[in-house]
Amino acid sequence: MKYRNVNFKTFLYILLEQMKTVVKISGSVFDEAGAEERIRELASVFESYVQDGNSLALVVGGGKRSRELIELGRKLGATEDVLDEIGIDVTRINAKLLISCIKDSYPKVITDLREADIAWAMKKIPVAGGLSPGHSTNAVAALLAEHLRADLFVNSTKAGGVFDRDPKKYPDARLMEKVDVEGLKKIIKGSSEAGTYELLDEVSIGIIERSRVRTLVTGTGTAEVKKALYGEKVGTMIVFERI
Repeated sequence: MKYRNVNFKTFLYILLEQMKTVVKISGSVFDEAGAEERIRELASVFESYVQDGNSLALVVGGGKRSRELIELGRKLGATEDVLDEIGIDVTRINAKLLISCIKDSYPKVITDLREADIAWAMKKIPVAGGLSPGHSTNAVAALLAEHLRADLFVNSTKAGGVFDRDPKKYPDARLMEKVDVEGLKKIIKGSSEAGTYELLDEVSIGIIERSRVRTLVTGTGTAEVKKALYGEKVGTMIVFERI
């Protein structure tokens, strides 16, 4: 039976909600120990999601490898636009790795938003890395969600959600179930230098705000991503009404 491994709530969700979804995958998935197993597990979730009748597009980050190469380039005197190009190259390598283990993927890394339309018309999963200098992969994913008029944008991050303050500095930081856009803008005060995007940058938030795409920030674990895709409670939901 096709749905034998899902609970009743998820089964109803599958029947009633055929979704158009964009998922941003943190580059950290490709950096850490056990990367092969984690990538294969995520690929399996994505394949099942599409087999359930949903449309899916993926954007992959550069992770630690990208940041290290960007930092080396900065020390060697590379300009910010060159550093952005280095970062884009790494994200596209990661995207190629993911494409390699998703049997329903579009066969090449997309480098233009319109290629995602072609992939969906072919019933394939488009996978992107970075697109242009100056845009984080978070911004690319938000743009892709806007372009495809997605029902859901899942931002899968190492942080696991949005906290009221930096959990790396404050052990008592609280995971927020919901955050409004204005509140998120106050929380996010990071740099716009190449390779420093860890959650959502101001450009990403602006795109989410104007498109009003339903956005969920969650962790990188397979179970967390699956819950996000199938409408279960996980991570932080970004809302547009003030809380």
